Amino acid sequence: MAYADPMSRVPFFMFQDREHGEDHEASKEKGYQVPKLVTFILITPHGHKGDPMEFFADEFIERKAGDARKGVYDPAWVAEFKAGLTAHRDGKEIPRHGTPLVTWERILKTRREQLARRFPTVEDLAAVPDSSLGDIGMDGRVLRDMARGDIKAKTDLSPVVKELAEANETIRRQTAQLESLTARMDAMDAEREQEAPRRGRPRKETADA
Repeated sequence: MAYADPMSRVPFFMFQDREHGEDHEASKEKGYQVPKLVTFILITPHGHKGDPMEFFADEFIERKAGDARKGVYDPAWVAEFKAGLTAHRDGKEIPRHGTPLVTWERILKTRREQLARRFPTVEDLAAVPDSSLGDIGMDGRVLRDMARGDIKAKTDLSPVVKELAEANETIRRQTAQLESLTARMDAMDAEREQEAPRRGRPRKETADA
């Protein structure tokens, strides 16, 4: 998915399970103190500098869902947080929409791998504001603007790509229909040829006197 405005895309986030506090029920059952395993969400808001911000995942998502209902937070982001938490607890990789930065061949492979640790997709890189360009490096502005340019180009071409895809699908369906019709006509011709001898009258044979 290409974003015309990279800042409109959900900020980078991930989940981690850590021991935090005591699991009182487990401690009571086992007879000794058992640490409680809690899921944290680590999120890097647009424009944020430094390490990701950490929150208790369930509480954070519930709070943001309330903000979304009030119209002060993007509900699409909340939906992605929920989907990500479900995927994390199912042992799956968090779904991340966009172009993986490690496949972005506009820059060297070593640089891609280095940047991908913090910016998993080209869209994440494009969303970096001017105030955080230093987090990318000396080439921060060049890379950020290059990423934005690629996204804009994809957005501008998307209607054309869609139109071509629809045209190709129409041609595919028409070709399939023509092949089916041709096969039916061939089958009908073959059937007529088989029936033709049976429809004619048998010739009488006369013996010489």
